[in-house]
Amino acid sequence: MMAMRRHAAYAFLAALLWASTASGWSFGVCGDSRNDTHGVFQQILAAVRDSDMEFLIHTGDLEETGGKVSWNAFRQRTAGFLKPLYVVFGNHEIPRGSREEFAAFFKLPGTNYSFTHRNARFFILDNANGSLPASTLAWLAGELAAHPKGKNGIDFLVVAMHIAPRTETIFPHGTKPGYVEQSDELFNLLQRHKVDLVLCSHEHLHRVEDWDGIRVIFSGGAGAPMYPFHRFGFYRVELDGKEVREKFLPISPGKR
Repeated sequence: MMAMRRHAAYAFLAALLWASTASGWSFGVCGDSRNDTHGVFQQILAAVRDSDMEFLIHTGDLEETGGKVSWNAFRQRTAGFLKPLYVVFGNHEIPRGSREEFAAFFKLPGTNYSFTHRNARFFILDNANGSLPASTLAWLAGELAAHPKGKNGIDFLVVAMHIAPRTETIFPHGTKPGYVEQSDELFNLLQRHKVDLVLCSHEHLHRVEDWDGIRVIFSGGAGAPMYPFHRFGFYRVELDGKEVREKFLPISPGKR
């Protein structure tokens, strides 16, 4: 009888564990909050804070010039946001700040880093200078190999970087010679490891692309001047079972 009760208790705990990992969950993604004169980023922070979204990824260009002064301003803007906030190194972090200073300020191991949340592994890449050097691709290859999909509870693999990859339909500005070839190397690496999603900004627009089976989400509307016919806003991304779903959430500009 005792063994049966113990078995039933284990089965109940296993069911609870399965339910907690199998149920869908969501996070927010935005980018390019620099030059925000309309309070857009504050509204994004409030929307994520008051929702079921469990954290926010900011895909770079936090403030206009980078450096400790502007990063302190960013810290003050986000002081009331108590959920995790993961930041990507963007090209506007460069003028008055270095990669080492950025990592130290935000207490990161580097401008390339990774983390696990629930059943997803996230890989943050630094391509802020318009290139994907061999060292960055080698770092990503090692991280993907160390955290394979389907093992240790990992069902989703997500890459976030400031500048989008170059594809047949995506033409990011400000990239260096060789970026097409580097993007091809990146694609082969992501496809080999069955990466689900790439998050980026840099272009001040909102768009979802299918990169031969890899979804690419542009979320560049956190306050910087928008491209024509695009609205301020951000994406809610839901990971549910084996499915990725995204929803654009527009923000109406005000004055701060």
